[in-house]
Amino acid sequence: MSEEADVFIAVDFIPSGQTFTYTLFGGGVVDDAFWDVSVVARGTNTSVSLLGQTVSADAGGTRSLTFTVQNNTFNDTFFTRGAVRIPNFD
Repeated sequence: MSEEADVFIAVDFIPSGQTFTYTLFGGGVVDDAFWDVSVVARGTNTSVSLLGQTVSADAGGTRSLTFTVQNNTFNDTFFTRGAVRIPNFD
């Protein structure tokens, strides 16, 4: 069985030694599809970790996806963020 996937790529920034939580797409609104996020450090002497991702719903039922990234170095770092969405075909 094969499903089509949507792939979203963007570049984000994290200061040296910091841990930040980012919201996917600014507003982070997600649906019932499968979602996953990855991070890849850019440049030299860099290292980032994806510590986790969370989906939460507000009082109106709007769901958002946030993800937490840690910069493991003393260098300000840009990283490539990839998000994958595979539709739910019930």
